[in-house]
Amino acid sequence: MNRLFFYLLFFPFSMLITETALAQKKSITQVKWTTIAQLKNADGKSSLGFAGAINGFYNHALLVAGGANFPDKMPWEQGKKYYSKEVQISQKVGDNWQWNKNFKGELPEPIAYCGNTVTNLGIVYAGGENEQGLSNKAYLLSFSNDNNELKIKSLPNLPKAISNINLTSVGNVVYAVGGDEQTKSSNQFLSIDLDCETPEWKVLPNLPIALANSVVVAQQKDHDVAIYVIGGRSKTSTGISDLHHTTFAFDLKKKVWKTLAPISDGKEISNLSAAAGIAVGKNYILIPGGDNGKTFHQIELYLNQMANAKTDEEKTRLTAAKNELVIHHKGFYRGVLLYNTHTNTWSKISELPFLAPVTTTATKYGNSIILSNGEVKPGIRTPNIMLGEIKMVKF
Repeated sequence: MNRLFFYLLFFPFSMLITETALAQKKSITQVKWTTIAQLKNADGKSSLGFAGAINGFYNHALLVAGGANFPDKMPWEQGKKYYSKEVQISQKVGDNWQWNKNFKGELPEPIAYCGNTVTNLGIVYAGGENEQGLSNKAYLLSFSNDNNELKIKSLPNLPKAISNINLTSVGNVVYAVGGDEQTKSSNQFLSIDLDCETPEWKVLPNLPIALANSVVVAQQKDHDVAIYVIGGRSKTSTGISDLHHTTFAFDLKKKVWKTLAPISDGKEISNLSAAAGIAVGKNYILIPGGDNGKTFHQIELYLNQMANAKTDEEKTRLTAAKNELVIHHKGFYRGVLLYNTHTNTWSKISELPFLAPVTTTATKYGNSIILSNGEVKPGIRTPNIMLGEIKMVKF
């Protein structure tokens, strides 16, 4: 009787452990990339592309909106940054992606470097900046295929104006993480439930550190959903950012933050910011490229030295050195990183076959990732819309 009781008690648990182990070990992720479209200007010519644009796949349509670029001159040539309020819609027709030429729509105002995420109700974006400065506004965008209409619903303002903020969502609950205020980075962590009759931003426990430009993804952790905050950078009073290799997870049930394994390629720890990422399967977070900050730090050091130069000759020399570094920038980190939330481990699975775009957001299309627009070198954008087919390979 005792043996039978032990067997009946132990067998279900042993099966659960075995099934869980198999689920964690049955696959790895590989990505095959193709260019599915290029962003166009209103005149039909190829766009320069945008950094900090809104990118989201909703209701069978890819929405690309807002963003910033330098249409006339590069930043080191004293070019003026342009902020867009244009909205473009791309849809798959047969085997090809086509821009919807019948769609006409725009955002309420130009915006770039806002956070955005896809919910069941549409695409939420919040914060960001334009020529008037930082923004605290938030909106819900939804596209109707029936009449080519873009519906724009105002949401409650964020508690403060902020740029380089990141959003993610679980169902129709949106989470807002960090960002840059005028002179400092923020450790704010907020949520808003779109299903509430009167939605409002709620204050959650602060991030362990103040940061911006992080990857923020909702993914499973120990059979529950957690909000992961990966990498980023923080403003400092010197003008030289603190760069981060941190991985934090917020337990939505316990309402606490936990520090996890630092970002790495499986061998070396690395800082990472301004990257894009998505949840894959039940236990993975995929991050294709990003900025490891090495050249970024050098540029900031030059800018700091230029600001403190004692003579015009010294400032001219430092400016020339900084411009030389920017002009010959080789592009950002191209490694495709994979984080396993179950084993708390990082690995590098491949390299991007194209220049890595930063200051953009990734969006999911079925079992694929769409990486749209972004900055590929300082001041230089890409108009390319890249689709990465994610393959789960048994081993």
